[in-house]
Amino acid sequence: MKRPNILVLMTDQQRFDALSCAGSPEIRTPNLDALAASGVRFSQAVTPTPVCVAARMSFITGHRISRHHWVSNSALPGPLPELSTLMGSLLSAGYWTQGIGKMHFRGSHYGLRHLMTMEECIAHRADDDYLLYLRENGVRTRFPKGMRDLLMMQPQTCDIPVEHHMNTWVADRSIEFIRQHTRHRTTQPFFLWSSWISPHPPFAPCPPYDTMYDPADLDLPVYADRPIETLPPGLYGQRARLDGSHRDPDRIRRVKALYYGLVSHVDNSVGRILAELDALGIADNTAILFVSDHGEMLGDHGIGQKFCPYEHSIRIPFLLRWPGRTEPGRVSDDLVSLLDFYPTLIDELGLEYSETSDPLPGNSLLGQEGGGLAEARDRFVIDFGTGGNRWVSVRSKNRKVSFYTKGAVEEAYDLSADPWEQTNLADSEVDWVSGYREEMLNWESEYGTPGSITEADFTTHSAPPVPSEADCRNVVLNEGTWPNRLPEDEKESIETFSEAFTKIISKEPSLSPDKLSLDRYKNQVESTDAYNRGSDPLTDTPWESAYRDA
Repeated sequence: MKRPNILVLMTDQQRFDALSCAGSPEIRTPNLDALAASGVRFSQAVTPTPVCVAARMSFITGHRISRHHWVSNSALPGPLPELSTLMGSLLSAGYWTQGIGKMHFRGSHYGLRHLMTMEECIAHRADDDYLLYLRENGVRTRFPKGMRDLLMMQPQTCDIPVEHHMNTWVADRSIEFIRQHTRHRTTQPFFLWSSWISPHPPFAPCPPYDTMYDPADLDLPVYADRPIETLPPGLYGQRARLDGSHRDPDRIRRVKALYYGLVSHVDNSVGRILAELDALGIADNTAILFVSDHGEMLGDHGIGQKFCPYEHSIRIPFLLRWPGRTEPGRVSDDLVSLLDFYPTLIDELGLEYSETSDPLPGNSLLGQEGGGLAEARDRFVIDFGTGGNRWVSVRSKNRKVSFYTKGAVEEAYDLSADPWEQTNLADSEVDWVSGYREEMLNWESEYGTPGSITEADFTTHSAPPVPSEADCRNVVLNEGTWPNRLPEDEKESIETFSEAFTKIISKEPSLSPDKLSLDRYKNQVESTDAYNRGSDPLTDTPWESAYRDA
C-alpha cells in the first residue's frame, strides 16, 4: 500500500461529551458518529494543557509545556526552543503539508508547506484569508466569528449565509485542496490539517444551526450554583467571564443550544470532506484523526471556558480511523492525549526522529492490534501555567487529584462515583490522595515550570480575598482590532458597530443591558483609543441609554 494521506480534523473547545456517539442524548453528530463507527473512539482522551496555544504546541511537537515553553496562550520569558514538529517530519518525508483554518501559531508555520488562515482577534484584515474571502464575496459583516468583549460568553447568532460561514469555509477550502492535490500531485501523499474555530466562543452559529436545538430541551449546567468560596482562587476569573449567565436558566440554555449548533455545523462539514474522500477513491488510503484541543465548561461549576482541570475542560473527543490498522467500532478506554499522535506517525510511517536527544513522552495510538496503547497508562498528568497561575493534576480512569499554587488548594475526586466532581475528598481520603500527591510532586520536580518547586514542595502563592458574586463579574476586551484599522476606502465594506451590535441583540430575548457588566465594558472601551480596540461605545444602539448611565 502507498504511504497513506494524513487528515487531521480539529475543533476548538469541544467537550468530550458533545458527540452523540459518546452517549449524549442531546446533540446530533451523525457524520462524526459514522467516523467513530469506522475506526476507534478513545473515550478517555485528555489534553495535556487545557488552553489553545499550549495544547496545539504539544500536539505538533509531542512535548509538554516545560519543553516547548508555551505555558498557556503566552510563553515563558526568553527564546523559544526549536523543536521538531509532526508537519516538519512529514514534509521531510515527502508529504505535502497543508493547513486550513485556525492554527493559533505565533510567527511560524512549523513545517506547513502552505497555510490558509482563519484566526481570532485579527489586527488587520490583510492578515486573515477568511476575512479577505468575505470582502471578495461582498459579505458585509463586522463580527463574522461573533462579538467577543461584552458578549464573549453570551448568546448570539451570525447572519452570514451558511455558504459563506467560517465553518463552511474550512470545509470548502479542504475539499478544494484534496481535489487539486489528487489531480496534480498524483504520486505525493498529503497531510491536511483542517481546523475550525467552532465551537469556541463567541457562540454565534448561522442559520439554520442557530435554531437547530430548542433550549427548552436541554439540561441546565451541573453544579452551576457552586458557592464561590469553594472554587480554587485561580478560577474566580472563569466565573467572571460568564457575567451571570450560569444563574440565568434561559440564557445559559440558549448558550448551550448555540454551542451544539456550532458542533453540528462542523459535523456537517466533516461529512462533506469525508464524502469527497470517498468520491475521489482515496478514503481507503487516508488516515483520519478527529480531535479537539481542549473542552469547555459551559456553566458547570458556575464557570465557563477551559483553563481548569475539571473533566469538561480537559477531556476531548478523539476519533482515529487508520485503514488496515484500526478496528471499526472499537471503543478504547486507554488514557491517551494529544501527545500521542506524533509518536504514532513516527512509528507507522518510519519518520526520522532523534529519540535519544529529545525523547517524546507519548506513545503510539496503534501500539496494539485494532488501536490502542501497547502498554496501558495507569495515570496521566495535566498541567497549566506558571507562577501563581500554575496547577498540576494527576488523573487515572477513576480518580483525580489537582493542586493549585494560588492559595495552595488541593482537590481530589472519585470520578466513578462522582463524575461531575462535586465532592472534594482531599481531606477525607488521605491514603490514596497522598499517593497521587507524591507522584504529582515527583513529576513536577522533573517536568515542572521554572520556580514551581521550593524545598521539595510546590511553590505556593497567596490568594486574593473571596469576591462576592456581584463583584465576580467582568468583561475582557480582546476583540480583533481590524474593523477600526481599515483604510478609509474600505470602511463601507463592513457594518458599522451600531448596525452589527443592534442586529446581534435583536435576536436574543434573554439578553438585556441590566444583566451584563455594562459599567466595566464602558470603562474599558472609553479608556482605550479606537485604533487599539475592537469594540466601540453603544451609541446609536437600543442600549445607548443604559450605556450612558452605566
